Amino acid sequence: MANGDFETVDVAVVGGGIVGCSAALSLAQKGARVALFERGRLGAEQSSRAWGFVRQQGRHEAEIPLAAEANGLWVELTARFGHEGTHFTRAGILVPAETSDDEERVQTGYADARAFGLDTRILNRAEIRELLPQLEGDWRSGLYTAGDAHADPGRSTATIAAAARAAGVSIHENTPVIGVEETAGRISGVVTATGRCPAGAVVLAGGIGSPLLARQLGIDLPIQVIRSSVGHTAAAAPFTKVAMWGPTVAYRPQPDGSFTIGNGYRGVGADYDITINSLRNLRYFLPAFRRNSRLLKLSLGTEFVSQMRTAFGGAAAHEPLPEPDVNAAKVVANLSAFRHLFPHLGGLPLQRSWAGRIDLTPDVVPIIDRPDPRRNVYVAAGFSGHGFALGPSVGKQLSEWILGGRPSLDMSAFRLSRFAEGSATVKKQAL
Repeated sequence: MANGDFETVDVAVVGGGIVGCSAALSLAQKGARVALFERGRLGAEQSSRAWGFVRQQGRHEAEIPLAAEANGLWVELTARFGHEGTHFTRAGILVPAETSDDEERVQTGYADARAFGLDTRILNRAEIRELLPQLEGDWRSGLYTAGDAHADPGRSTATIAAAARAAGVSIHENTPVIGVEETAGRISGVVTATGRCPAGAVVLAGGIGSPLLARQLGIDLPIQVIRSSVGHTAAAAPFTKVAMWGPTVAYRPQPDGSFTIGNGYRGVGADYDITINSLRNLRYFLPAFRRNSRLLKLSLGTEFVSQMRTAFGGAAAHEPLPEPDVNAAKVVANLSAFRHLFPHLGGLPLQRSWAGRIDLTPDVVPIIDRPDPRRNVYVAAGFSGHGFALGPSVGKQLSEWILGGRPSLDMSAFRLSRFAEGSATVKKQAL
């Protein structure tokens, strides 16, 4: 072994978010030798910045089996590591409707959920009041799945990473992977900024960093980077464990009585920053841009500068990006909408805010695939903000695929080729 190189492993996982850590844990539990490489700190990017919803309802039908399996795995994780390890709380998620358009979302989500056997109900006005007496508003109905849940993203990712390490995974933080190595047409490992790691298979689970590595292998991932801004309130006397995705604001209650707040389902909550990479797959994203042109906020600013280096390659292109800018106006608007929902809180103040970079696909559905059957390269990227909830199941399916030859769930809907085939479809209720 050359100086600076790593021990030979069966699988090298690139990306230390919840998907990468879950894959590493599941692989190691099945007896594989695994090395995980993270360009910064574990979970420091979107996996610690998500809302924390663990939902099955309101998803694209392709995701529902993954979400249902993940829900059970979240229960197992929490039983093993305790509530403090995840803050997993199974109290249901409410999607209330004010208008007829809102009700269309509720009805479509209900039909999809029932088709897959979820414990989903449509609540009437009185039932919403019974579930959440403090909630103000003239609600026509609401979609509610009692088995849905929420959890703490940073805490949960750290717990899964610790379990992976205990299972024998060698974890390397602050170690950017700058290339995937091939020998005689076969994957032979990864090249990091400090040395090589021989490996028989590679998992690209690095979120917004995955497209650059994939392009080196001739694999084009249609992923647009967007920014989502999130707020966190001060604590109040706890009064509910039910999370909500409402028309104008979403929230997740925390054990201390504070709330994580994000955008509602009517508007586009993320900022689309124009970068060089934005144009690479414009043909796939153009229909969505046209449909939502009045809602999108396109900007040319610090993200353009931050991501310029990724367009030109080199080791620096694989290092962590600087902290993303928070859209303070959106956070303030979401906070105002939240206060209107719960006036009894008396203008609960904002404690802090942050932003995260989300890897978005044209149909808001992830890419989970082995794009080239001749190569042992597996892609798990483009989660479009859904990776936190789905992570444990995606990790399990990848481990079955890599070690057993096929996953136990049908992954065909997540194939990369769907974009070139023109078969990718956007579901309004699943955004």
